[in-house]
Amino acid sequence: MYLVTGTKGFIASHLCERLNNFMECNEMFDPSKFTGDLPEAVFHLGAISATTTTDTRKLAHWNILSSCELLEWCVERDIPFVYGLGENGFAEDAPMVPINYYAISKASFDMFALQKIKDKPNAKIFGLRYFNVYGSNEHNKGPMASPVCKFIKQAREDGEIKVFEGSGEYIRDFISVDDVVDITLAAKDFKESGVYNAGTGVTRTFLDVAKIISDRTGAKITEIPFPSHLVGKYQAFTKSDPTKLLNAYKHTFLTLEQGIEKYFDKITW
Repeated sequence: MYLVTGTKGFIASHLCERLNNFMECNEMFDPSKFTGDLPEAVFHLGAISATTTTDTRKLAHWNILSSCELLEWCVERDIPFVYGLGENGFAEDAPMVPINYYAISKASFDMFALQKIKDKPNAKIFGLRYFNVYGSNEHNKGPMASPVCKFIKQAREDGEIKVFEGSGEYIRDFISVDDVVDITLAAKDFKESGVYNAGTGVTRTFLDVAKIISDRTGAKITEIPFPSHLVGKYQAFTKSDPTKLLNAYKHTFLTLEQGIEKYFDKITW
């Protein structure tokens, strides 16, 4: 049996589809109320994920305190603890430079987890830095949905894909949620605790995404002005260094074209 937090979320919902025996946890974890057999592993994917959140109390409560409670509980019981992170750099040891309150909260817990690994070398702690994940089940994320999801929705509903001016210069390491689930499940058995980049190491532009979907649907591509409220808050470039990940787990990633095709195959909305 596995314990999964945040099961209503995008990645966790896919993970649960793969697992035959798991226990859901969508509220703050309370060890004192836990009964029954201990889980084989814990997949901690529950968090406030909106990068626009400014309520520091809420972020600290859910993204730091709740995570620390679960981390300590797992370490004390020798349970593999796999947790998900946002985008924090191009290599596992890259300095973290958070650009918003959400990123600060995730970086804070990451620092706690890394220190715990130093203090408890035998602890089974595996952090996954998820890069730009896309796939089915994300259409309810609203503004936090990936460009893949947004462009598919626009193409299906309006026959037009709206891209920001300069989208040929916005570069991302897009990774299919199918690959992310593979990596997340494998992480519980990694031999070395630490943080691993869950990205492909291959970059594509937002315009690439639009063109793939346009070719698939016939929708036209239209440029729109870059929103003023995003100036200075929008990452121009992300790219994973998956070397450490691929040394621990041999994996072949889906290409962006393959991943988008799988996305279309699973659309139910």
